[in-house]
Amino acid sequence: MMGAPGAFNDPAALAARLARWRVSYGDRPLYRCAAGDRWVRLHLAGDERFCLLLTTIPGATLLAGFTGRLPDALGDALAVERDHPLLALLQGSTLTGLAALPGERVACLRLARPDGSPMHLLHQLFGSPGNTALLDGGGRCLWAARRPPHALLSVVPEKTLYAAAVPPDEPDEDDADAALEHLAAVLAGETRTRVAAALGRRLRAAEKLCEHRQHDLDGAGSGDEHRRRAEALAAHLHELKPGASRCEVPDLRDGTPLVIELDPSRNAATNLDALFHRARKADRGREVIEANLERARGEAAALRDGLASLASLDEAPVPGLVALATVQEWVGAHASLAGAAPRPSRRAAADDEASRPFRRYLIDGRWEVWVGRSSRENDELTHRAAHSRDLWLHAHGAAGSHVVVRTRGRPDLVPPAVLEKAASLAAFHSKARNSSLVPVVWTEKRFVRKPRKSPPGLAVCLQDKTVMVEPGIMAGVEPA
Repeated sequence: MMGAPGAFNDPAALAARLARWRVSYGDRPLYRCAAGDRWVRLHLAGDERFCLLLTTIPGATLLAGFTGRLPDALGDALAVERDHPLLALLQGSTLTGLAALPGERVACLRLARPDGSPMHLLHQLFGSPGNTALLDGGGRCLWAARRPPHALLSVVPEKTLYAAAVPPDEPDEDDADAALEHLAAVLAGETRTRVAAALGRRLRAAEKLCEHRQHDLDGAGSGDEHRRRAEALAAHLHELKPGASRCEVPDLRDGTPLVIELDPSRNAATNLDALFHRARKADRGREVIEANLERARGEAAALRDGLASLASLDEAPVPGLVALATVQEWVGAHASLAGAAPRPSRRAAADDEASRPFRRYLIDGRWEVWVGRSSRENDELTHRAAHSRDLWLHAHGAAGSHVVVRTRGRPDLVPPAVLEKAASLAAFHSKARNSSLVPVVWTEKRFVRKPRKSPPGLAVCLQDKTVMVEPGIMAGVEPA
């Protein structure tokens, strides 16, 4: 592990630990699997409630085994992805073996699907940030946290590896606690750095806004000048000739001559009203600019105080879990300042997560695809479940399913081959499935709209592109 405590810095100690776990927890079904952006957690059946946590976080690439639940601070920091592709791949599996590659810091977890076919979850503990990959029995990569995986994560381990002799027991219960403390410390540092960077960006923007507001205030005209001219004109209004475009009258305050521009199409009284109106308008405009400047200065001061407060959290060294909980509490208390709402509790997030009934596929072991099975499902999929940056596909000119490729907010990373396979799915799940070639439109979901009072399943694209494909389920596309 990169900088992490415990036995996993040493390949021999890693092999010994995994061998002991194999004896204690081998042949245990997975009763639950959770995963997120940089971690996987496997819960094994049994009264011990033993759990394996695999992380690929820079500075905290580790494999920890512990009983019970994660500390609350870590549970809140490790956000669960409900649609993570690994969950479907590991569903119903049994952990049948644990071992380490000889002389390497690579943990090997052998699993058996419900039909008995083997899989191998390989976890790389060296390098930063490490990696995790799932292989089937033939060595095909079903999923990887980062592609391409290291060569050591691309080969199925030998069967004899999982039958290595078990070393004598050694007292190592403290390693799990130390590993979790280290993980929490790294996550606390990441959170502080991320929030401080966001506050710094907002502070620079607020200071720039203050400069602009001050410039506007310095250049704003004063209503007093217009009022001064209006008062002078009022005193000599009877002298004004009809149709005059300008006049010169003495200033009532100091007697200096004032040249006043007039609108020759207006009479004297209307020109006088216009001058007073300009005076009032100039005063109101200056008041607005002053109020905006005051707000900008207040925001900048609050951001400076927030940065100082956040920096003070790092002054005294504290245990990792305490540091992480403290940072999370700070973010929750300064949610509006930090620009992010507090993370909901894990239970609330689970309760709010709606069950999605769509047909699901996995393309190339990584890209999840949702397919609507009816008009109402199409509506639910497109207008409620899909993210705005997901890719949306539909057979052009034919009734059929709405198809969504999950992009995690990065549609630019979807390879053309994946898009073509998803388009073939869209053509296959349409009334044009028997055609040799089908035009399929695709776009980001944010460009898809539902017309008012339209029937279920109807959608229009504000902008789209078209690809010609053969209907069918292409190689690399598997039901999820």
